[in-house]
Amino acid sequence: MIAILGVGRETRELLGVLDRDEPGAEVLVLDERPLSPGELPPTPRLEVDVRGGVDLDREDALPREVDEVYRSPGISPYRPALRRAIERGVPTTTPTGRWARGRDGSDVIALTGTKGKSTTAALTAHLLRAAGRRAELVGNIGRSALSAGPAADADDVVLELSSYQLADMNARFGLAGITTLLRDHVPWHGTVERYHRDKLRLLELSDRSVVDPQVAAHPAATAATARSGVVTTAAHDGLRAALFEAGLVGEHLVRDAALALALVDARLGRPAGVSDLVASLHDFTPLPHRLAPVRVVDGVTFVDDSISTVPESAVAAVRTYLALGPVTVLLGGDDRGQDLAPLVQLLRDDGVRAVLLPPLGERLHTELAPVAGDRVRRADDLAAAVTLAAEVTPRGGAVVLSPAAPSFTSYRDFVARGEHFVALVRALVRGSPV
Repeated sequence: MIAILGVGRETRELLGVLDRDEPGAEVLVLDERPLSPGELPPTPRLEVDVRGGVDLDREDALPREVDEVYRSPGISPYRPALRRAIERGVPTTTPTGRWARGRDGSDVIALTGTKGKSTTAALTAHLLRAAGRRAELVGNIGRSALSAGPAADADDVVLELSSYQLADMNARFGLAGITTLLRDHVPWHGTVERYHRDKLRLLELSDRSVVDPQVAAHPAATAATARSGVVTTAAHDGLRAALFEAGLVGEHLVRDAALALALVDARLGRPAGVSDLVASLHDFTPLPHRLAPVRVVDGVTFVDDSISTVPESAVAAVRTYLALGPVTVLLGGDDRGQDLAPLVQLLRDDGVRAVLLPPLGERLHTELAPVAGDRVRRADDLAAAVTLAAEVTPRGGAVVLSPAAPSFTSYRDFVARGEHFVALVRALVRGSPV
């Protein structure tokens, strides 16, 4: 019996794949919330049993007749029910893991990292296409890996992977890249050490790797990087000035582009290198909700960086625009116990203001007010924060939504939060598109 845990985008798509490829299979669909058969896609060739309200913290939540488990990425394999199944020898992975396991991964460039993985994946695909390659971009960016065509349809597949997908990945990739290793997703992984270890599994699953120098220097990376023959981005440092001229804003984006260039260089192995591809970055469009300018209102630029869920990414976003003028940053969301020291240091700069959102806003205010005084204000919700930021930010400055936290208690995901911010900004009077 095949068990599918969690009804989400990936698992719904997997049901369609199973209906096509494994007719007659018995499939048990479990979710912790109440479920109805109407939530699932039609699967006339499968025998499907749907059960909602399942407690995955119970070790006996998975029936013993289950011999294969596919979990939605949001469900941790470290939950008691899955841990017990794994101990019994039941193979467990995500739908993306199934796709990767079932193909020759020599054409795959797999990317992960705490921050920058989506942008680096998109940059890598962009550069490969500029080199005349047929490159597919799949992962958490909008198109799932299950939708990728046969290997013959593309020269390269650029696959963005989260730590949620890597935790029990069992596949082989031709080339891998890691952007950053910061503190994140600790409740899901259990510890920050295990989070880093799950990220670094990608190096062990890949024939070759290219990582950012911060990753190569990470203590937890030493053994894995040695086994993988890692090449750092230092070889591409000389291209930084050219990347700035290509219109890439922000040092973190330059690092992402340098890693993308290194990956393309490793993939193509051209004797002359990849410097000639830099000019193609003029046509690259940043992904939504990743330091994306929205609108100029009364001389103030509003910027959507809703993807930011850790303090380090918020600091990078603010420093990008601080070089151009004063910045008001909108911070807050769910409190995951992150170290706020980087934000405390940031707010020591007189050019930075902050508007704080609950529930993390309370702890942020306690930490930031002593160093920033009245440059730190609180708001009840995002609408109030946008209004307040517009009032306190001088002309020539910027308002940056870079929350340094997720907001699952208020929004479905960072996309919904970013879209709400964009709508609020566009509703401001006397605005003009950036």
